[in-house]
Amino acid sequence: MNQRPVLKITPTPIDRCLDGMNILILLAFVGVTAFYYNQLPETIPTHFNAAGEPDAYGDKAALFLLVGIGVFVFALLRYFQNKPHLYNYPTEITEENAAVYYTKATRMMRVLNLTTLIILFYLQFQTIQTALGNAEGLGTYFIVIVILAGFLPLLFLLPSKKKQRIVK
Repeated sequence: MNQRPVLKITPTPIDRCLDGMNILILLAFVGVTAFYYNQLPETIPTHFNAAGEPDAYGDKAALFLLVGIGVFVFALLRYFQNKPHLYNYPTEITEENAAVYYTKATRMMRVLNLTTLIILFYLQFQTIQTALGNAEGLGTYFIVIVILAGFLPLLFLLPSKKKQRIVK
């Protein structure tokens, strides 16, 4: 296996902003769940169909499963955003091009973390609102938005319009 250079990528102000947003959304996710938990009925929606309507119900403690998934995904993506040399790339990584590819890849991980947390937080919030009778589900466009948001982080790996001189 080809040995890739291991570089420490210094976060830019945009990267630090994304990191801050990730932490704030994670805290809001946990905080909103804790705030509403005692107000919820014992049985809440636990699954939604493709139209965003609840189609399964269970114990309100299931909310903590989604929080656990959110914390786990946040921690996992945060860990791997510091290990860009482990990612798969569409081209050979060399000393000359590593910084460019690693910078794009770590930004992509930050955006992936952000979109994942936003989707999980929205899912949790709408579950709570549906259980309280303030909403009727996730909304009709939820599945479309989730699919489109899944592709958003990939935009960070597209080649930039500037010509990159890559020396082999």
